[in-house]
Amino acid sequence: MVNGPHTGYFVLAALALGFVDGVTAMLMYPGQVLPPSSFAIDVVVLFIIFAWYRRDSDSRGYKRSLLSSAMVIGLGIVALPYYFFRTRGLRRGALATLIFLLIATSYSMLSYLGHRAVFALRT
Repeated sequence: MVNGPHTGYFVLAALALGFVDGVTAMLMYPGQVLPPSSFAIDVVVLFIIFAWYRRDSDSRGYKRSLLSSAMVIGLGIVALPYYFFRTRGLRRGALATLIFLLIATSYSMLSYLGHRAVFALRT
């Protein structure tokens, strides 16, 4: 999710929701591996990712197909790297993919930190 207009806002929103996911899961469903709140927050994050994808593809003049749009929602971990290589070429596509994986990892880490923050405040 790099090099597009307002990309930073989309990234910050998704990362903030990662932290909120951890906090909400610990407050509402402590000890549950897959709390329902995580599913709801993940749907919102998917919406943010898709909104970014639409804005980025429009700014690049990339014609989205129904299948590619569905893949971004259903299998973003595969579809977005494909999109990055198609729209940016080999070098920039690889860089964008690495940044995307870093953002995904950061989302998980922030979720864990939110979980741990609530745990620390309760003890």
